[in-house]
Amino acid sequence: MKTQVATSLARGSSMEAVSSLAKDLRAKLGGNTPVLLLTFASTKQSLGEVTGGLRHEFPEARVLGASTAGEFTEGGDAKGSVSVFALAGDFKVHVGLGTGLKQSAEGAVAQAVGHLPAEVPGYPHRTAIVLLDPLAGNGEEASLLLAASLGAEVPMAGGAAGDDLQMSATHVALDGREETNAVVMALLFSKDKPGIGVAHGHRPLSGPLKVTRASGGTVYEVDGRPAWDVWLEQTQASAAESGFAEVARDREGAFLLKYEAGLSIGDDYKIRAPLSRNGDGSINFACGIEEGSVIRITESVPERQVESAREAARRAREGLGGRKAAGAVVFDCICRNLILADRFAGAVKAISEELGGVPVAGFETYGEIALEVGEMSGFHNTTSVVLAFPEA
Repeated sequence: MKTQVATSLARGSSMEAVSSLAKDLRAKLGGNTPVLLLTFASTKQSLGEVTGGLRHEFPEARVLGASTAGEFTEGGDAKGSVSVFALAGDFKVHVGLGTGLKQSAEGAVAQAVGHLPAEVPGYPHRTAIVLLDPLAGNGEEASLLLAASLGAEVPMAGGAAGDDLQMSATHVALDGREETNAVVMALLFSKDKPGIGVAHGHRPLSGPLKVTRASGGTVYEVDGRPAWDVWLEQTQASAAESGFAEVARDREGAFLLKYEAGLSIGDDYKIRAPLSRNGDGSINFACGIEEGSVIRITESVPERQVESAREAARRAREGLGGRKAAGAVVFDCICRNLILADRFAGAVKAISEELGGVPVAGFETYGEIALEVGEMSGFHNTTSVVLAFPEA
């Protein structure tokens, strides 16, 4: 059976969006029945109502959802709307939900994977799609625990929910059940292997620096000095050229968005997004950074962010092994949207073009999840994650 992907974007109230999305998806699927719907809703809609409504419209599909900081399809990006990725074809889909993520990442992951089968005869490939509440604070740990529970051979892609930068409450949902402090996942069994691509648009600005004092998501000292002092020193020349010769308090967010941390992982590095500074010179990050970690301060410009989106799509396409893509779901950080501004839609279009002009849908996240065979860590910031499905 040929794999088919349909995407849609709608505004309005929860049920107005459901009605519009269902009508559009039916027209695009041409009578085929989706097995999985990934639903991404802004804070203007009820995620539970949207996922429940779509489950009612498509009772044979499992419906996963996350609240967002922005929504998009290949047609463009939006705020205050709902985007949907619909997958139809020869797949077996099993789902799970775990709560209490903040109190125990291990317990939440155990709940989510507890009833998932290890194999389905005739469907040799397994792929995990994961959505979680980042404000629970255990995104990295949950990603690693999921990888350990499912096995190193199972690739994983997903994103951390958003709330339109309110930083108040982020939600995930499964078939109409909406939760905070939770993780939801779909385990797809398929006859053909999807492709995953991951890329960021940052380049190292500093040499290696050691995190000498940290707790959770707060880095107090780097190389034995207040983290903020090190950030100002290491970015001085670039910052002066970029209009940050002096960083006023109301411009600190923009400064930190431009100069993020690169966490060393072998010959590469993962991006860790700094959010704010404290009065003692410590810096708060979007996820935990362990004491003793080696980082580099990085910088980015919009051109590199667009290039990295296309690079993530190219890597996903390569993962398809020469097969034509049917479509892709994309998890892209809100930080990239803030960097790119009105060029963000062009980056999404570049992903679609690189995959052959196929439909894509996704949301702007508070963190991205990507774990492929051999990688040691799967939680990212300011990164594009592309999960592409082959036609056959």
